[in-house]
Amino acid sequence: MQKDCIKKMQRSTSDRISHLPGNVIEKILMSMPMHDAVRTSVLSRKWRYAWVTLPQLVFDDAFYRKLRRTPKDKFMMTIYQVMLLHRGPIMKFKLSVPILEGCPEIDQLILFVSNNGIQELILHIRQGKPYKLPSSFFSCLQLERLELNYCFFNPPLGFQGFTMLLSLELWDVFLTSVVFKRLISSCPLLERLKVLNRWRTFNCFEIDAPNLKSLFCAGQFISVYVKNAPKLARVSISLYEWMPWERYEGGEICNWVTFSASLPAIEFLELDYGCLKFISAGGIPYRLPTDLSHLKNLKLHIESVDVFSSILCLLRSSPNLEKFAIGIPIYADEDEETVAKLSEVQGCSDISLNQLREVELEEAWGRRFGLEFIKLLLAKSPVLEKMVIVADNLIGRERLKFLQKVTQFRRCSPLAEVYSEVPDDDQGY
Repeated sequence: MQKDCIKKMQRSTSDRISHLPGNVIEKILMSMPMHDAVRTSVLSRKWRYAWVTLPQLVFDDAFYRKLRRTPKDKFMMTIYQVMLLHRGPIMKFKLSVPILEGCPEIDQLILFVSNNGIQELILHIRQGKPYKLPSSFFSCLQLERLELNYCFFNPPLGFQGFTMLLSLELWDVFLTSVVFKRLISSCPLLERLKVLNRWRTFNCFEIDAPNLKSLFCAGQFISVYVKNAPKLARVSISLYEWMPWERYEGGEICNWVTFSASLPAIEFLELDYGCLKFISAGGIPYRLPTDLSHLKNLKLHIESVDVFSSILCLLRSSPNLEKFAIGIPIYADEDEETVAKLSEVQGCSDISLNQLREVELEEAWGRRFGLEFIKLLLAKSPVLEKMVIVADNLIGRERLKFLQKVTQFRRCSPLAEVYSEVPDDDQGY
């Protein structure tokens, strides 16, 4: 009797996984790598075909590593087998192929998902030849998220855009400025845009997206023009890493007046040295005609103090700034004229950082420009609570001397605390 009870309990325990609700099984499978999700078919009869109705198919880097020693034909055949056994709609499809040397098989995969209600499509090509998107790709009209890496984007003449698209990421995608402009303007619901362009110069980066909230662009852009983006709250622009120096001569990434007026809702702004350099080439006003009244977080990356006027213009035009981060390069004090101008600004009343609460100074070498800039921020910020100085280059007596100078500066805010961050040392002063 007792043995029968034990056997019955063992059977119920061992088969407990088969009695999980269908939605729970689906969540478990969706959190697993595709290779392992397919292997769950051996668990029990109920699990045998559970994976075939998953709304997402992810063949990512983890999937590739499992089969990295498999010849390309067998690798693609494995994906085909999964696709052929699948039943129901495919809401998300991700394919990561490290090396592509002419792969028409991917065209068939795109065709398959285009006929199954795809809403999220992620296609990563890492090496080899750029992948030319097939005509079936442009019929995925239900797309809400699209991420492309190393592809040719050349839509047919009748292409009307992705009217349901909310998020778009283009990484080293080959397309013309005209095609890009038409693509963005034909995505009326677009909220998030990310563009990385390392390999070729993009003549004009024009944004016309009335619902856009977040913008990130990095690469070789001759001009950046935000035409219509009243809801744009986060902007990050990076040019310097790939731009040759000669392009700065007489260059102009955008007009300051147009730039500020087209960002009425901006809350976070990040600009690199290349962007500031291009803007300064077009002439710097003392103050922007239109204040960035909603801007709360400003982050700047500089390589030289020759963009100092641009920095002051932004600070004057950001009356509600709460957080400011900037990198001060090691040779920043080599420009004695700029250091002298910075000292003069401290006695002026044209800069008032009345809402600034947090400052982060990266690569803050204890030379004159860095010290003068710290002195300015402490003197103009009446509600400042925290200033973090990342000075991991300073050690021993040099660091102590630097901190002694900083602690002697007048602080407009009685709550202001200055911190120096170095490896294994985060100590307030």
